[in-house]
Amino acid sequence: MDLVKGSSVLIVVLFHAVIHMYAVVPDGSVSNGWHTFMNVIEPLRMPIFFMVSGMLATSAMSRPWRMSRRRTFGMTYLYILWSAIFFIVVAFYIHETPVEALLNFPRRLLAGSSGYWYLYALLLYFIIAKALRRWPVWIVLVIAIALNLLRAPVAQWNRDFMYSIDVGSAMTAIVTNLVFYILGVYYKEIISWIADRASWWRIAMIIAFASAYGLWRNSAPEYWEMTYLPISLAWIAAGVMAAHLLVVYEGPRRFGTFFGARTLPIFVVQFPLLMALSSYLRNNRPEYLNIAAVQVVFPILVTLILVFIALFLHRVTQKNIGKYLFEAPRWAVREDRSSSPSQVEKQVSSAA
Repeated sequence: MDLVKGSSVLIVVLFHAVIHMYAVVPDGSVSNGWHTFMNVIEPLRMPIFFMVSGMLATSAMSRPWRMSRRRTFGMTYLYILWSAIFFIVVAFYIHETPVEALLNFPRRLLAGSSGYWYLYALLLYFIIAKALRRWPVWIVLVIAIALNLLRAPVAQWNRDFMYSIDVGSAMTAIVTNLVFYILGVYYKEIISWIADRASWWRIAMIIAFASAYGLWRNSAPEYWEMTYLPISLAWIAAGVMAAHLLVVYEGPRRFGTFFGARTLPIFVVQFPLLMALSSYLRNNRPEYLNIAAVQVVFPILVTLILVFIALFLHRVTQKNIGKYLFEAPRWAVREDRSSSPSQVEKQVSSAA
C-alpha cells in the first residue's frame, strides 16, 4: 500500500506539472505527448489512491465516532487550513481584496474548489462509509457504482448547481471516486486475491488494453465525461499486481516506505507553488519551453523540485509549531489517548 500511495502522489504532481506546461505550449509535439500520456493514465491516478485510503480506514469503521476524530476533525482541520493558504495565494495573484477573499472562502470550501478537494473527499467518504456501515454492503456499493456510471449527468449537475456556488467546483470528481474508497474499505480480500495472481505478462496485457482505450478516449473529446470505471478497475489491478511484484526488492520497498508515509506534505505543498509557477509561465511564456528537449524534462524537473521543497518543509517543521501544517493539534483529536502525538507518517496513514 505504501508503494502504491507513494507512486500515486508523484504521478499527481507530474500531472499538474504537465498541465501547466501544456497550457503554455499546447502545440509542441512533446508537450502534446505528455498531455496524451497523462490522459491515458487518468483512470488510474486518483482511483487507486482512494482505494488504498479506503483500505487504511477499514479498522476505523467499527470504532465509535469519538474514536475517529483524526479522520473527521483532523481532516476538516487540514482541509480548511490548506484551502485557506491556497486561496490567500490565489487572492494575491488575482488581486482579490481581503474582504472578497474572506466572503468567498466558505462557498469555495463547500464546493471543493481547490486541489485540496481530495482532503474534502476523504472526509466525506469516511463519514458516508461509517454512517452506512450497518447497511448491506452491496447496497452501498451499488449506489457508489451508479454515481460513477452516471458521470456525465453528475458533471452536468455540477455545472448547473455547484458552479452557482463556485465555478471551480470539483464535485464531479468527489462524487464519482466514492466507489474506489468503498472498494478499499469492504473488499480488501479481493484486492489481495488480485495481488496474489500477479505476473508481468498479465500486467502487460492489462496496460496494453487500458492504454488503447485511453488513446481512443483522448482522441474523442465527446466521450471525456463518460464513465471510465471498468478501465479504472483494470488500471488498479495492474497497479496492485506491479506493486506486489516490485515490493520484494529493496529499492521499491524503501521508496514505498519513504514516499508512502509522506503523501500528505507532498500533496498539500504543491498547489501554492504551482500557482506561482502557473503565473510565471502565463505572464512570461518563456521561449525555452518551445524546445523539445526542454519539454521532455520540464515536468520531471518541476516534479522533483516541488517534492524536494515539500519534503524539506515537512522536515524542518517537525519539532516546532510548523508541524501543525501537517497534523491536527492535539486538542482536535484528543480522544486518541492510546497513542503519542502523531508524526506526519501516522497522520497520513490515519487520515487517508
